[in-house]
Amino acid sequence: MQIYIDTCILPRCRLEEGRAYLRDPGENIGFEFLPMFDLADFEANLEKNLPLFCESPLVFHEPVWGVEHTAPKGSPEYEEGMYHIRLTRKYAGMLHPTDLVYHFNNCVIPQGEKEDRLRISLENLEEMKEMFPGVRVLVENTGIQRLGTQLLNEEAFADLAESRNLDVLIDVGHANANGWDVFRLISRLRSRIRGFHLHNNDGKDDLHNRLRDGTLDMDALIPFITREVPDAFLVIEYTRPEYHGDPLKNDIRYLADLLAKGA
Repeated sequence: MQIYIDTCILPRCRLEEGRAYLRDPGENIGFEFLPMFDLADFEANLEKNLPLFCESPLVFHEPVWGVEHTAPKGSPEYEEGMYHIRLTRKYAGMLHPTDLVYHFNNCVIPQGEKEDRLRISLENLEEMKEMFPGVRVLVENTGIQRLGTQLLNEEAFADLAESRNLDVLIDVGHANANGWDVFRLISRLRSRIRGFHLHNNDGKDDLHNRLRDGTLDMDALIPFITREVPDAFLVIEYTRPEYHGDPLKNDIRYLADLLAKGA
C-alpha cells in the first residue's frame, strides 16, 4: 500500500522541507498536497518546489480555507472558493495527481438546512469532476458532530456513497471523533474506498494526534485495512508543527512495519 504524508505538516511556505521524508532508502513516500493559497507567499514557494512533487507519488487535497461547497453558485462564498479551486486546477495540470480529495462542507450546518446544503454540494461535486478531468475525485467523510459541522452521519454517508457510486476516502479520525464504527464502515464501503486519512484522537474531538495517541487502535485497524482494501492508499494527516521531523518519520516506519506484517 502506498504511504503519503499530507503537506499540512510542513512549515507554511517552506515546502522544500518535504525532502526530508524522501531520503530514507527503501521507502517510497508520496505527498498529499494541500494548497494554501490564502497565505501570501505560498504560491511563490510552490513554484520553487514543483520538482519535489514531480519526484514522488502524488495526490491532491482540495483547499480547505476559503472553500465551501455548500455555498450556492453566484454567492460570494462560492466565488471565493472557485478562486482557490481554479488555482488548484492550474497546478494539478502541471503535477498530474492521481486523486483529489473533496469535502462536502467545511462550515457549521444550521438545523433544517442539511438537505439543501447536501444538494448544493453534490452539484458542486459534479462541477469539480468536470474541472479535473483524468483525476479521480474522492469524497471524504468530514465534520465533527459536537461542533455542528457534520453534514452526514455514518449511515447517511454510506448510503450516499452506494447510491451515487461515489469514490470515497475514509478519514478514520473524523469517524472516531463522531462515534462511528470504523471497522463496520470499511467493511460496508470497501468496494468504494480508494484511500484513508490516518490520525488519532480522544473519540470526541478532531485532534489529529499521532497514530498511537488516542482511542483508535491502529495495531488492529491497519491490518484490517490491508485485508479489506489492499489497493487503497494511506495518508498520515498531521497538522501540528511539533510532529514534523522525527515524530513523523517514526510513525512512517511504524506504519510501514504494520503493512509489512500484514502482507
